[in-house]
Amino acid sequence: MTSTPNPSEIKAVYQAHAPHLEMIFQKAMQDISVQAQKDLSENIDLSKTKFLVDVGGGNGSNIIALAKKFPHLKAAVFDSPSVCKIAEANIAKHGLSERLSTIPGNCLTDEFPAQADCLLFCHFFTIWSKEQDQLILKKAFRSLPSGGRAMIFNMMQNNNEDGPLSAAMGSPYFLTIATGTGMLYTWNEYKDMFKAAGFSNIESGELPVDHGVIWGIKA
Repeated sequence: MTSTPNPSEIKAVYQAHAPHLEMIFQKAMQDISVQAQKDLSENIDLSKTKFLVDVGGGNGSNIIALAKKFPHLKAAVFDSPSVCKIAEANIAKHGLSERLSTIPGNCLTDEFPAQADCLLFCHFFTIWSKEQDQLILKKAFRSLPSGGRAMIFNMMQNNNEDGPLSAAMGSPYFLTIATGTGMLYTWNEYKDMFKAAGFSNIESGELPVDHGVIWGIKA
C-alpha cells in the first residue's frame, strides 16, 4: 500500500515538471535573497568554515555572495537536478566554478553531503511544516562532523507572535501557494528545534528587514 503524497511533495513535483512555474518561483526567491545576502555575508563568520552546503540553494546566488566575501570558502548548492543546472550556469557566469559546485538531491528524502562542515538553510525553513523542519535539522545533525554548524537564515516572527508585519503577510503565502505547510516561525521555535535535534551552543542575531540568523554547533 502506497502512502498519499503530502501537499509539499505534490507542489514540489508540479513545479519541477512545469519549467515556467519553476523559473517564476526561482526568480522570486532570488529577489528576496538579493535583499538579504549583503546582511548575511556581513554578519556571519565563515573564516573557519571549509565546505558549506546551501540546502535548497536555488540559483547559487547565496554561495556566490559568500564566496566573494570569504575567498577561501568552498561551497555547493544542494537542490533538485533542474535547479542545480540553473545554479551551475550562474556560478560559471561569475567565474567561481573552481570553488563552487552543485549536488543534486531531495532535501526531504536524501541525506545531506557528509563532507560539509556547515549547512546553510536560507529562506528555507519557512517553506515547510514544523515537523518537517525538525526532521531536516535532525538529518543535518547526523551528517555534520563534530564541531560542524547548521545555520538558519530567514525572516523571523516575534516570540510573542505580535509581529512583524512580514510574518502576517508571509505565512499565508507559504500556507497556500508555496507548499501548503510552511509559515514564519518564532525565534524560540527555531531554538527549540535545534535543541531537539541535538545541537548545542545555539546563538542568534537580528538582521535588518525583519531577518535573523540562528545557528547551532554539533558537539
